[in-house]
Amino acid sequence: MKKYIKYDNIEYFMPFLFCNDVYIPVINKLLKDEIDPIKYVYGSIYCLWTSGRLSNFYINNLMNVENYLKRLQKYKYIPLFIFTSLKESDEILNDEFSNNLLDIAVRENAEFVVASDFLYNHIKSRYPDAKMHCSVIKAIYNFINDKDFDETRFYNEMLDKYETVVIRPEYTLDNIDKLDKLIPDISRIEIISNQHCAYNCPNHIEHYRRQETESTYISQIIKMHNQESIKNIPSSLLKDFTCPKFNKSKDFKSVYFSDEQVEQLIQLGVKKIKLQGRDQTYSKLFTELYNHFFNKDIPFEEMKRITDDIILKMIEENKKAQLIYI
Repeated sequence: MKKYIKYDNIEYFMPFLFCNDVYIPVINKLLKDEIDPIKYVYGSIYCLWTSGRLSNFYINNLMNVENYLKRLQKYKYIPLFIFTSLKESDEILNDEFSNNLLDIAVRENAEFVVASDFLYNHIKSRYPDAKMHCSVIKAIYNFINDKDFDETRFYNEMLDKYETVVIRPEYTLDNIDKLDKLIPDISRIEIISNQHCAYNCPNHIEHYRRQETESTYISQIIKMHNQESIKNIPSSLLKDFTCPKFNKSKDFKSVYFSDEQVEQLIQLGVKKIKLQGRDQTYSKLFTELYNHFFNKDIPFEEMKRITDDIILKMIEENKKAQLIYI
């Protein structure tokens, strides 16, 4: 019997919530004879609490969100909402759509990724038992803006407050031989294994600021208009901000981890791996899954054919299949 997954002794955080969710039933069917190592599927819909990479789906009806999360339950994955806005204002805090979305997410046993104490405190004030995860954005902003930032101390302090903490890939890379010594509770940190941006990218702040601007702009459009109005959003806002010139320069240093580096981290005690890819197409995301999730003993083309065949059968079984497959 073929073994389709690479590691079965860790937990994966996958970019499947409200985007590329076709992979949810595909992996479920594929791993029917194996233990599924995916624990969380994370993502966002457009709202004022969101920043970072966003959903391909424009949902302005919260009933659809609730039904979506109910369908997700059969797969046993925990939905992880990305609420990583760093803006602090009464408008943000009191936004009715965002608070209603929070209420639905809590009812459906979701957990939350935040980057600010502002939103952390607000969510905890409404739902003291809500499970919270610390975004890598919080570490990045501190690293860039505070010349005295003690990153090791920061992660250990955040672990006293959050369920898990996402650490910067650069920090992971710099300390790959001693990470368990610096962070004793290493089993609760999240490692981003497939970041494509450069080591200490000089545009990192701009990535998140632009994405947050997009999120705010589009969420306001959705609140004011019906879904058809989305086609009027400027195409420039729907493109991810990248820095290709920097990535191709002679100074480029990668933080995209190899199998050997991931295995080294697992030996140190790492239990949680996060894959990025909410802004990627189905095909591009498959490459990420092949590099970091699927067993490479199965050739790339064969693995691609197997997953594509499952999808084609799903579409054939449901002639009305649309973007959301779960």
